[in-house]
Amino acid sequence: MEINKEYLETVKEMLQPVILEREGHSVVVWPNGTTEDLTPKPFQPEPLTVGSLDALVQMIRSEGGRYGLLYVSASAPDMAVCFAQTETVNGQYYRNTLYIAKATDIPGWDGKVTMSFEEAMIALRTRFQPTDDQLYTLKLLSDITTGSKITYNDNGIATSIVTKRGVDLQSNAAIKPIVTLRPYRTFQEVEQPASEFHIRVSERGITFVEADGGMWRLAARKTVVARLQEALAAEIADNNVIVML
Repeated sequence: MEINKEYLETVKEMLQPVILEREGHSVVVWPNGTTEDLTPKPFQPEPLTVGSLDALVQMIRSEGGRYGLLYVSASAPDMAVCFAQTETVNGQYYRNTLYIAKATDIPGWDGKVTMSFEEAMIALRTRFQPTDDQLYTLKLLSDITTGSKITYNDNGIATSIVTKRGVDLQSNAAIKPIVTLRPYRTFQEVEQPASEFHIRVSERGITFVEADGGMWRLAARKTVVARLQEALAAEIADNNVIVML
């Protein structure tokens, strides 16, 4: 089959992309049907990440004024994000994220944790803010680890233990099934949110199961918002900053 020059030119033209102008946008249409917007996008610098709420406040105070009205959102228990209002460039809308505060060096605590009695005693002293139930749990673990003989009775709701020391001293006590603890899970500059934990004791160790349905996350975010509202009170009063969940 002989292919003439005109046919080759036709095929060549069909394989060339087509550039269209639509509402101020330059759009290229490729032979396979895909499109690409060639309109230049404005330069947006990467957001600055800081490690504390105090650093976030200082950045907003020192240079935030050049961006107009700023929004600060406690988007997660360990994160706050600062962004500016939307801007229109070449008919496209852009929102510039300026600063991100990310909590660092927080031990954290999972929804379910199982550990030995000795490990739990160390964790309660190093990974929790003090509460009455923290002291109660520490005493419980101390009684268990120092007892020479321990008997467990579990009825499915609560656990009771019989701890015997030496020959004569013996105690029988029901364990509180729910304790309120404050693990370090948000910025260390604010009070840690309290959570209820269901505890289960066995011969192998102790298990903590989160029993508040994750409501501590909302409580932590509200605490972060309150801290930022206090620190940025002047900027908020001047309608330069809006702090929100």
